[in-house]
Amino acid sequence: MPKIFLGFFLLSLLLTSCKNKKQESAEVNTTTVSESKMIKSEKPISRLNAQSKKLIAPWGEYQKFDDLISQYQEISVNEALLNSVELSVLAQQLRDSIRVEKLNIPEVKIRLNVLYTQTLRLADMSTIPTITEQLVAEENNNIIEAFSALNLKINNMNAQDKLNSEISKFIDEVLEQPKTDSIKTDSIKKEEQPKNDSIVKDKQSEKIN
Repeated sequence: MPKIFLGFFLLSLLLTSCKNKKQESAEVNTTTVSESKMIKSEKPISRLNAQSKKLIAPWGEYQKFDDLISQYQEISVNEALLNSVELSVLAQQLRDSIRVEKLNIPEVKIRLNVLYTQTLRLADMSTIPTITEQLVAEENNNIIEAFSALNLKINNMNAQDKLNSEISKFIDEVLEQPKTDSIKTDSIKKEEQPKNDSIVKDKQSEKIN
């Protein structure tokens, strides 16, 4: 009787163990499928124009960050989380190394801070086992938008400089115009002055005669 009981116990234990292994295997497969899903940014990155690219050419940290963030426009959840720490490190280096004096202004610094903060949030998500695909996708969009905002600001600064230069040139031309007209007027007056003097002298001579 004890042998039969022991046999049932061992059989039950074996069946329970097999069932648990199947459940664990299913959970691992589910996690792997979820992490391998692709996420795509809602909007593409707003790129620098040709003039802005020349401006940031000496900024090596920008180039490194741009190379990695470009991959986040369409990336798997697993890769997004796996590379998130490196992305945040590059964002910090970008923020702390403004190598273009023209861009060393509060408006650009604010956008760099926002970008760095967003990358830190994604890096924090990589430490949460139960993080969802939706949350990763949302934070990925936030990072893309923050980087686009930085690029648009740089583009707008160059456009504003060009506009200011054209306005300044136009004002200089307008200010120069009266001087030219004044010179012409003075020249005409000098030419007419001898004629007027001659007429006056002739009239005086006629009166004397």
